[in-house]
Amino acid sequence: APDPYVHCMRSMFDLSFHYQADIALVTSSHYEMAKRGWPQLDRYADFVTRYDRIGVGKEMHPCIVRKIRLGVISGVMTEGHSNSESFGGMLTHLDRSVFDVTYIHLAEQGDETMAQFTRINPSDTRRVFTKKAADRGNGAWTNWIGEEIEEMELDIIFYSELTMSSWARRLGMQRLAPVQLNTGGHPITSGHPKNIIQYYISWEAAELPLEQAQSHYTEELKLLPAASLNQFYEERVKQGDVSRIDGEPFGHLRRADFGLPSDRNIYLCMQKPFKFMPEFDAMLCGILNNDANSWLVLHRLKNPANQQVFEKRLARSSCDLSRITFLDQQPHHRLLALYRLSAVVLDSYPAGGDTTTREALEMGKPLVTLPARLLGGRWSLGYINSIGLKEATKKALVASTPEDYIQLAVQLATDDQLREYVNADIHKSVRNLFYRQDAVEAWQDMLLEISPYERCTEIREEL
Repeated sequence: APDPYVHCMRSMFDLSFHYQADIALVTSSHYEMAKRGWPQLDRYADFVTRYDRIGVGKEMHPCIVRKIRLGVISGVMTEGHSNSESFGGMLTHLDRSVFDVTYIHLAEQGDETMAQFTRINPSDTRRVFTKKAADRGNGAWTNWIGEEIEEMELDIIFYSELTMSSWARRLGMQRLAPVQLNTGGHPITSGHPKNIIQYYISWEAAELPLEQAQSHYTEELKLLPAASLNQFYEERVKQGDVSRIDGEPFGHLRRADFGLPSDRNIYLCMQKPFKFMPEFDAMLCGILNNDANSWLVLHRLKNPANQQVFEKRLARSSCDLSRITFLDQQPHHRLLALYRLSAVVLDSYPAGGDTTTREALEMGKPLVTLPARLLGGRWSLGYINSIGLKEATKKALVASTPEDYIQLAVQLATDDQLREYVNADIHKSVRNLFYRQDAVEAWQDMLLEISPYERCTEIREEL
């Protein structure tokens, strides 16, 4: 195989949506299999070994007068990717008098052009790694990338989505910095031992209580405070109803442009089809069966055979397929128009939305969600609870059971007065979703807390 690791281990991406599984056990078993197959992936950088020999923890080491060296590693650090949109604002606004930032892009998808946010601070370093012809047939070929990263002698390595990239996952099996963290660019634990990836940084507003949530992670779970937002977001809609992502206007688009009826209650769920779990089928069909005037809009699967399987599933759950429109992936401006033209936006379950939730709220639309057990099904809850919405609005959007989800969605679509109230509250509050400096401060505090070194300047300030 061109890459035996990928051939044998595949990706952790699909496993992340096994929402009923013991995900920490599944991912740690995946790690152990990879370690047995390619034991050379399990290695420590020499300077990290020296650090550990002195003692683990900043209190065991002299303070430093230099900046903290932060390396950000991603396999999708490209323009417009949802993770660039999520992390770019926060990373750009970190204090450069404290942090020396290196961006490391793993061009696994073939795009070597890094996102614009990586160019904003002139002092930042940018590196792109690609696969060489000589790497074919070697499952541990990523070790040469690890050796080059080792030479940077980073203090903290920040994996924004360690389990989304097979390259990052292999690098993450190596201890290339004294502190390594994983976080919610892909909301799943690495499965790596705590001595390799020490921390998973999540958001209190989107997690179960810490004692329960910790069982979902092999890393030590550290939570950004619920009082702050989790990231420094920017609007995705520009003035004049123009998409910031593709630069196209959308205010002129009407239901007819999508082949949708003008006189029905449109329920929209354009989540990626891999999030259409069987648990969600009965919820979708329940909406159709409880609102005679309903019309459902769903994302079509690319593979016709898989699409046929999905439609058969829906039919078995008593869906009226004649009242469902399946659409291919839409350009961003057309997706924004779909939000506007819908009565209710549906969050998928148990794998929910993140970027899509923020877009729906930005468009002032009610989004109904049923929080799941794992982080990937709880982003919407976090946003709804963090932007200053009224309690009545929250109650209209957040369900407690599948049956409640159906009822809330139908109520919003059929009760014009309730929907107008909720829409108005979202329009008024959604500004609190953007440009949140408290998110930058929360991340900076977290990075300083887990840093392997204390900065001498900080100690002097405390004295």
